[in-house]
Amino acid sequence: MVKSLQGYREQGTVRDLTPQEKGYYQTFLETTYKDNLKASDFLLVKFPRWSIISGYYTMHDISKLYLAKQFNLKFSQPEVHGAVIQTLRELVKRKDILELIEEANEEYENIISLHLSLKQGKEEREKTQYYTSETIKAEVNLQKGSYFLERLVKPYIKLVEKLMKPEKQSGF
Repeated sequence: MVKSLQGYREQGTVRDLTPQEKGYYQTFLETTYKDNLKASDFLLVKFPRWSIISGYYTMHDISKLYLAKQFNLKFSQPEVHGAVIQTLRELVKRKDILELIEEANEEYENIISLHLSLKQGKEEREKTQYYTSETIKAEVNLQKGSYFLERLVKPYIKLVEKLMKPEKQSGF
């Protein structure tokens, strides 16, 4: 269920950064989005599924960094991914940014739901049905990983990095 930014605030997923944590939080997110981008590039050829996951986290972390810098917001569990996307929907007016993060989130959810279903040990019958109906979606190959990285992750990072530069802040 999609909640509003206010709803996420009420549940504690979104809150204002305190002055004491602001610098540390922003530095942490700056480091993690850059590390995740490097990991996504590194993993692309041998492990494209993990490249997509790392690429998604690159986008997720730079989104949180932008929202921290521009709106003084901090995100935590539960429902952190949904909260970040909903906050972007409510605070960001640029459709190109929203389309990229929403497409990336959908791809990430397809991959991670497979991983979580295996991890949780669903009944064999359910897994078999999932794989027979979703085999094409579940297969992650180099082409799909490359598309995700080059067409979603990297353009999104460029857009958000430009927005975080002082002369571009008013354009969001």
